[in-house]
Amino acid sequence: MSEINVEIDGRKYRMACEDGQEAHVRDLATRFSNYVEGLKGEFGEAGDTRLTVMAALTVMDDLTGVQKELAAAKDALDQLAHKSNKLVQERDTLEEDFAKQIIMVSERVELLVAQLENASRQDEPPQLDQAKG
Repeated sequence: MSEINVEIDGRKYRMACEDGQEAHVRDLATRFSNYVEGLKGEFGEAGDTRLTVMAALTVMDDLTGVQKELAAAKDALDQLAHKSNKLVQERDTLEEDFAKQIIMVSERVELLVAQLENASRQDEPPQLDQAKG
């Protein structure tokens, strides 16, 4: 564990964090401090604790909005995945039907060829044996 100093609304705080997370925690503190400073600019000096609570509630409100957007995006993605799966199944069914049709047509062509060959053999005059003479 590492210990770092962060500054929120001009006050320094000692924080513990996982090794390697120092920059991330400092960034979070800076972002939160910006919320506090923004509220201070909007409401004036309302007391440190009150401003901190207001900033925390603002952050939670923003987080709730992002969570709702994320849930809506996930729902839209799930719907697209469902539609995509349905289209893949329809495509597979069409490919199977197309293959069956090709097989039926090729079998029909083979049957017609055989019938034509039989018909042409029947129309040929008998061959005489040339050895008799």
